[in-house]
Amino acid sequence: MTTIIINERTTDAKKMIEFLKTQSYVTIIEEKIPSATLLKSIHEAKTGKVTRTKNVADLLEKLKS
Repeated sequence: MTTIIINERTTDAKKMIEFLKTQSYVTIIEEKIPSATLLKSIHEAKTGKVTRTKNVADLLEKLKS
């Protein structure tokens, strides 16, 4: 088995991927990688760096301040 990494953001890469999808001997496995912002948010949630509120009114008050 061989692994090929393709930057799918370029036009040529998109064409190559479409071509490879037509080949019977090719299996494409797409990995969804979360954005840096999402990874940061997940880390903050896991480490407890979140805003805690009692209800919606309290949340809105904290967001306004």
